[in-house]
Amino acid sequence: MVFRPSKKFFLGFLALLLAGLFASRHLRTWPVRLRYPGEQALIEGMRLAEMQHLRRGEAIYAPVSPEKFDAAIYGPLYYLLGAQLVDPQKPSYFPLRVVSVVGTLGCAAACGLLAFWLSGSRLGAALAALIFLSYGLVTTFGISARCDNLALLFCFGGFLVAYRLQSSRTLLLAVPLMLVGLFYKQQFVAGPLAAVLFLLLERRYRRAGEFAVMLPLGGLGLLALFQFIAFPGQAFLHHFFVYNLLPFSWGGFVRGLWYCALLALIQLLVGLEFLRAYPSKLLGCYLGCALFLGLLTVAKVGSDANCFLECILMLSALFAALLARRIGEAPRAAELLILLGVALFFGQAFAQPAPAPKDFARDRAVQDFLRHNFPPGTRALGYYAGDLVRAGLESPISDFYQYGQLIRKGTLSDRELLAQFAERRFGVIVMYFDLRAEEVSRRADCQLAASLDLPGPEKFQDADRFYVWVPRPTDTGGREGARNAREKRP
Repeated sequence: MVFRPSKKFFLGFLALLLAGLFASRHLRTWPVRLRYPGEQALIEGMRLAEMQHLRRGEAIYAPVSPEKFDAAIYGPLYYLLGAQLVDPQKPSYFPLRVVSVVGTLGCAAACGLLAFWLSGSRLGAALAALIFLSYGLVTTFGISARCDNLALLFCFGGFLVAYRLQSSRTLLLAVPLMLVGLFYKQQFVAGPLAAVLFLLLERRYRRAGEFAVMLPLGGLGLLALFQFIAFPGQAFLHHFFVYNLLPFSWGGFVRGLWYCALLALIQLLVGLEFLRAYPSKLLGCYLGCALFLGLLTVAKVGSDANCFLECILMLSALFAALLARRIGEAPRAAELLILLGVALFFGQAFAQPAPAPKDFARDRAVQDFLRHNFPPGTRALGYYAGDLVRAGLESPISDFYQYGQLIRKGTLSDRELLAQFAERRFGVIVMYFDLRAEEVSRRADCQLAASLDLPGPEKFQDADRFYVWVPRPTDTGGREGARNAREKRP
């Protein structure tokens, strides 16, 4: 008997093939991204330096001092886990990236599970996971040493518990998972808000009150645990809250609208069609909260498109569920396939190229220069703190970006930093811009020792060079040493 595939089978195969092609475009880059020794996604090195400090027993939540500043602005669970994985003598991004991979794959599985519940179809489950993994944004933020996707996994997992148990009191079991996610990264709060809003709309006021009380009480308990037991005598609450409060930017909000339109507009329209055809107040509340909070948080100075990861995860499940439900209706399924192709095409907008062989060579050149010209433990200042600590240097200001933003806001003073420049406390300053045009270079009395090629993953805006500065020598021997450093540059 000859097998003749039905239209339903053929359209389902096309859907999986389409999403699979986009997903494989990113998945095949994962091994090289994991192996790359240098920094990716702009903030990896700052977090690596903070985790190294914590592993060595340093107080990363200490109040700001003239000698040291660790921003430590993400959840304490992220730092506690990372500190156990980092070798303080040879810090590496690899174990932290493996954790991110686990979070990313877990999010894909959770997305597939929700699509399966919504469609009752294994096609919907597989398609949802592939759609989620097809976004360049997911690989950019999910295969680096960041906290985004593991935090999202816990928060979304809590939402799935609430969705599955929405009719009973046991939906309160979602609270612990959500709290773990929020103390890994204090960002993905759409799930808790959606659960409370849903219960209010359902007029289940007692249950809404229980949920609304359990979550903040659990949060307050964890805050007390970290402030008074895990990090006694430190300024944990200041780091957890105050240092995260950067200004709102209307330019960032407009940019966020563009991000949202590019990444989610088509999927959003399809998701709304699913909710129209198959109403669910809890799903509608979650989608609305995730979209609103994404637009709100992306407007904060320093935010990026990762604010829409929660939207992408939810919409991937809704899109796949609708396509799976309508796969037997050829015209509608074909229309959804076309929309899927267009959505995934635009979803590649934030894909970052995988490290190339020349990036490995450039990273090695930076490390060789720093190791050969500066003894271990040299106090160093730089935006890419990971390059410094990997070379054995000491980075007392691990998050120079956040430090600068807090100075601009007025939360911190720049007097201590400028005093350190004036006293020549830093043995080397490594920046991605030329200090000669800055007042800092005059106060620091420093001179350019080398200019090195930036590895591709570390290029920021128009910057493509490292500028290595050293204190200006005050004697003949010092001038000779500085000249030797310049002569050794690659």
